[in-house]
Amino acid sequence: MKHYINKNTGDIFAYSIEQLTQVSRISELEVLLQEKEPDFITAGNKLEHSEEDLHDAKLALQQRITELSMDESIDIDSHDDVKLLVQNVDDKTAKYQESLISFEKTESEYQVIKSEYDGILPIFFDIQENLNSLTKMSKEEVDAYINPPISKEQLITEAEQQKQSLLAESNSAIAPLQDAVDLGMATDKEKAQLTAWKRYWVLLNRVDTSLAPDIDWPEKTSS
Repeated sequence: MKHYINKNTGDIFAYSIEQLTQVSRISELEVLLQEKEPDFITAGNKLEHSEEDLHDAKLALQQRITELSMDESIDIDSHDDVKLLVQNVDDKTAKYQESLISFEKTESEYQVIKSEYDGILPIFFDIQENLNSLTKMSKEEVDAYINPPISKEQLITEAEQQKQSLLAESNSAIAPLQDAVDLGMATDKEKAQLTAWKRYWVLLNRVDTSLAPDIDWPEKTSS
């Protein structure tokens, strides 16, 4: 996936390699169409003109034959006018065929590109337009987007949760030791443990969680 950002809105978009490849192909096809379309139009115009010229040549021949046929003494096939007009029809036919071949070749090349272009789904044109207003994100920007840094507020919350958990653990350790002392049943070891746990508990209470993540947590007493 490639990530892009709209610098004005801050919106982030992610596109797959396949999507970007298709968008790139759109640009390639647009260039090809711009190159081929003038030739396609020119070839079409030439074909149309040659077809009109051939039609006019045939019409002129037919009209002249009709005129000459009124005089039965004239050998129409050998008449100079007819020969010239027949030759003109042959010339126009040859030019028409030449124009037709040229047009069909140009049309074939153009239509292949046009068909591929027309077959592209609208979503890819939307992506192409969208990319015009986007900036490709750097690797560092993408990493920060996918794995955003923990906010100060979140760090404080997590530190406070940790503090309360450790205080609860300390209280659980202190309670039975304090009972043993109060009842005069504590051993010297238990008295030392109670003092160590109380000291740890006091130090925990003094922890300022607003300094998270730069907190120097007190070392937990050994059992």
